[in-house]
Amino acid sequence: MSRNVFEVRLTSQAERAYKHLTPLIRKRVDRVLEQFEQGNFQHPNIRALTGPYAGSLRYRMGDWRVVFSVDHKSQLVWIEAITTRGGAYGR
Repeated sequence: MSRNVFEVRLTSQAERAYKHLTPLIRKRVDRVLEQFEQGNFQHPNIRALTGPYAGSLRYRMGDWRVVFSVDHKSQLVWIEAITTRGGAYGR
C-alpha cells in the first residue's frame, strides 16, 4: 500500500483556479500534485523563484505554472497558485 509522504494543501486562490481548470489541465495538475504527495521535488520543470517570490518554487507544465512552497519539517506542500505563465508572476 502506497503511503503519502507529504500533505498537499491549496490556498484559497489556488483552489478557485483549480475549480475553473479544463478537465485536461486539471488532470495534468493532479499528476503533479501526486508527485508532490510522494515527496518528488526533483524534476527538470521545477525551479526556485527569485526576487519577491524567493522561497517559492514553480512547476512548469507548458504554458501553465503551479507555484508552491514546501515545509519539509511539517511535510506540507502549499500550492500558492495555478495559473498561466503570464499570470504566474503577477500574483
